[in-house]
Amino acid sequence: MISLTPVLNHLKPKPAHFDGAWFRDFGLAAEFAQIEPTALPLPAIWLVRAADKSDAADNEGRAEDMTLAFDAIIAIENTRTQRAGETDDVLLAYRHAVRKLLQGWEIEADITPIRFVGGKVLEYTQQDIYWADRYQFDALITNYLPDPGPYSELVYTGAPDL
Repeated sequence: MISLTPVLNHLKPKPAHFDGAWFRDFGLAAEFAQIEPTALPLPAIWLVRAADKSDAADNEGRAEDMTLAFDAIIAIENTRTQRAGETDDVLLAYRHAVRKLLQGWEIEADITPIRFVGGKVLEYTQQDIYWADRYQFDALITNYLPDPGPYSELVYTGAPDL
């Protein structure tokens, strides 16, 4: 499969064109699952895998044409200001900056460029806003491990060389 770590690392440096404070917390699905909203340094972003779509590329099941997707979950503070809609503008600025960094970027040479699919609100409270933008890319996956060696009753007789 394809790791999302290079995508997360691509998002860490603050873009030169972004005027506000950049993300203070970054993570993948495991970090997102463990967040403590009351002690969270905002703004923050997490990448969480979404459902994959697969088409067999060979008859042996060793290669798959995959459409892989992930959500870029952005969390910001829902701050009341003098101007109506200011928090929405801040969210849009983060979404736009992330989209500019990701759309068209290639994780690896043989993978199609990342494309933006859409977004949705996850949570909107008095304290914070959680928004998920969906991105996807296509890849030919061939990095499956070989089948294990044979078993003889409860005695394992060997493993293939990796």
